[in-house]
Amino acid sequence: MPTNVSNRGKRERGQTLALVAISVIALLGMAALAIDVVSLYVARGQAERAADAAALAAAKVLADAGVTTDPANSSNIWTSACAAAVIEAQNVASQNEVAGMLPTTSQVTVTFPGDPACGNSTVFGINPQVQVAVQVTGVPTFFAKIWNAAASTVTGTALAEAYNPSNSSSLPMAQTVPVAPRCVKPMLLPNCDPAHGGGGNCGGYSTFIDPGTGAITNPGLHTGGGVIGEQFPLIANCFGGTGATNCNQWLTSSPTAGYYYPLSISSASSSSANYFCPASSASCSSSSSGPAFQQDLECCNGVVLQCGTPLSGQSPTVDTTDSPNNNEAVNGTQCLINGNSPNSPTCNPPTEQDCLFGFSNPPMQILAGSNNPLLGAAPANVQAGDQITTSLSVVTLPLYDGLAAPTPGSGVYIIGYLQAFINSVDMSGPGGIPAIHVTVMNVSGCGGSFANPVTGVPVYGAGPPVPVRLISSGSTIGP
Repeated sequence: MPTNVSNRGKRERGQTLALVAISVIALLGMAALAIDVVSLYVARGQAERAADAAALAAAKVLADAGVTTDPANSSNIWTSACAAAVIEAQNVASQNEVAGMLPTTSQVTVTFPGDPACGNSTVFGINPQVQVAVQVTGVPTFFAKIWNAAASTVTGTALAEAYNPSNSSSLPMAQTVPVAPRCVKPMLLPNCDPAHGGGGNCGGYSTFIDPGTGAITNPGLHTGGGVIGEQFPLIANCFGGTGATNCNQWLTSSPTAGYYYPLSISSASSSSANYFCPASSASCSSSSSGPAFQQDLECCNGVVLQCGTPLSGQSPTVDTTDSPNNNEAVNGTQCLINGNSPNSPTCNPPTEQDCLFGFSNPPMQILAGSNNPLLGAAPANVQAGDQITTSLSVVTLPLYDGLAAPTPGSGVYIIGYLQAFINSVDMSGPGGIPAIHVTVMNVSGCGGSFANPVTGVPVYGAGPPVPVRLISSGSTIGP
């Protein structure tokens, strides 16, 4: 008996060793599978982020090209705008690593939902959408190849939109929401277009937008009779006289096209986290001092401005204590755009400030100036004269109904916004006062009567009146 018990114990020890060996192999297999699964999920997330960035960049190209300001494609700009959007999406996607690899152009697919041919549908021009798919094949796995498993594929998709409520009267009310941009500049413009006649209440000029519907009055390129690309100077509609410290009288007794009223946007102060000012220079005021008008011009005032009835803390007031006719407008503008060298129509050679090119033959292109703060910065390493996608020279200006001169200190009805590119500033205004020369890039109405604006949760933006937003995004893993 003792001998049999001893032999049985030896046999059991052998079985235990075998079971442990098998368990270790199984555990290693599960660990290897877990590592591969995590790697694939990380790659899938990277593909989705690449698609998100590419779709938003492409939508911004469409917004900057002005297609939403020409919903009927009267200027025939959609084809070139869409081609530029495709290139931008591919460029952005190719800068985002997926599983340690940079996607190639062939792995980035750009489509325009609802309008595959890009420009054949008026719906596209109202709120153009861009869909981007980033598909990367041959994603490496660490252990699956032991079992001869095929390399995996990850795909990220994203749908982005350039939203402009100006044509919302043609859409169901449920689809229309107002915009509420931040960083709006302190220059209130009457709804009067300096480049178009047409009567009305603007001294014989046409309007930018229809105050009853928010629709754009003159859509399309300026060369074809539209508003995109038209140029005019912004001049303060107040005059304080030689040596005066404030605007104590209106320059014109009634609203005049191109003449703005200085605003007090208030609320956001230099100590607020939503108040961003550039680094100090000879023409910049410090973030803690200096005239309010100049600070709001050269900085980003984070107060949100909404359409319609003035709201506490959300609507600007006309302020005659500012003095934009002295050095405030000049210094503030020069600080904002990083210089003021004369602009060449071809933007060549590069100027100190960024330059807008192609406004007569869109899509418009923004070229970096020699004082652009991002010059030489990694990873893009932008050089003077390079095409860039954004610029501090692009500003948002509020529009009011323009029926009468606003009352100082009272709130105003905002019925839309003008997106403009500041080309330069000089002293060529009446009586030698400052003139800020701009090019119109976009127009955005509030989408309804200024007395009864479209209600609902607004689309917030960091500045542009035609914001881009991500509609949806997703990702998959395949064999």
